[in-house]
Amino acid sequence: MTYYDDLTKDKKRVDSFKRAIYEKTSGITYDLGTGSGILAQLAASHAKKVYALEQNPFIIKSTKKNLSKYDNIELIKTDASRYEFPEKADTIICEMLDTALIDEEQVPVINNAHKYIKEDTVFIPKSVYSTVEIISTNINHITYYEDNIPEYISLSDEIKYHSISFQDVICEKVNVEISINIMKAGKINALKITTYTILTDNIILEPTPMLNPPIIVPVDCMDVDVDDEIIINMEYIMGGGLNTLKTNIRRNK
Repeated sequence: MTYYDDLTKDKKRVDSFKRAIYEKTSGITYDLGTGSGILAQLAASHAKKVYALEQNPFIIKSTKKNLSKYDNIELIKTDASRYEFPEKADTIICEMLDTALIDEEQVPVINNAHKYIKEDTVFIPKSVYSTVEIISTNINHITYYEDNIPEYISLSDEIKYHSISFQDVICEKVNVEISINIMKAGKINALKITTYTILTDNIILEPTPMLNPPIIVPVDCMDVDVDDEIIINMEYIMGGGLNTLKTNIRRNK
């Protein structure tokens, strides 16, 4: 089973996008980073035409087969972050999502798409926001939190620290300072970053098995007590890769 098979079998992810696409799609639609083509297929019944863009040479052949029966879908092998749209977009679908939008190219692709939108162009998803919490765990390298692994103890509340709307041109650099109060005494040695996807005003998607698994990020160890105030400095480039992620923490005395 391939990565793309796993994506299509993630029922919560697919069903949520299906609801959003059926509710919001119309006219000239672009599915940016179409992958297997499943979202383009969902859009076809509600769009005048769907341009399905994909640059991965290892998936294109099967994607072409998946989309072959749809007269109003055009599959284009291209880099969606550089593509020149032949028509203004009524709807833009882009599921190149990952946690905090760090490792995938959702943001560069959306920024390129902004050259070809109308005043009322609809974006699916509409926006995302990310949260951070302070934890204690047994890992010493950046990893994704999947299937309840690695185990951890939460020492703080989950705090929203960043949000973006895809309806705006986005600054790819994130540089934030966050203040969090400790809720449970223990030893800090990591942060947990979680991203939530707002598909429409009524559909908010939490992480699923194949969408935005939280990131566990090691930090310097620090013993903390209840009500200690911890300052987190975090920076990264959205679409730049996990190697751009830098964090540090300090106690606010």
